Amino acid sequence: MKSNIKKAVGLIVFTLMITATNTIFAQTAETGKNYVDIKTSAQCGMCKSAIEKAVNNVDGVKSANLDLETKIVTVKYDVAKTNTDALKTAIVNIGYDADEVAAETKAYENLHSCCKKE
Repeated sequence: MKSNIKKAVGLIVFTLMITATNTIFAQTAETGKNYVDIKTSAQCGMCKSAIEKAVNNVDGVKSANLDLETKIVTVKYDVAKTNTDALKTAIVNIGYDADEVAAETKAYENLHSCCKKE
């Protein structure tokens, strides 16, 4: 009898542990948010507006904020909908560098003169 009670208690504890683990993983997958900092070649307020707009237009992006002093754009995004490469592509396609990825040449040439690298 005691053996059956121990087995039942053990099974209940095991079931609760599995349920708790699954709940934690489900919540993580549900929110699926991530944050990334990307170094850009931004120069001015127009750059800030353009980069933030381009990144915010990527599906899954929650927010993008570029600090002109550091030239770093911090992006909050849903990993189930996008990734860092897509974010960088949005930046380089409008003429700015994104970390190690160089700006798309024609887009860079079309930037306003104050937006080009010093």
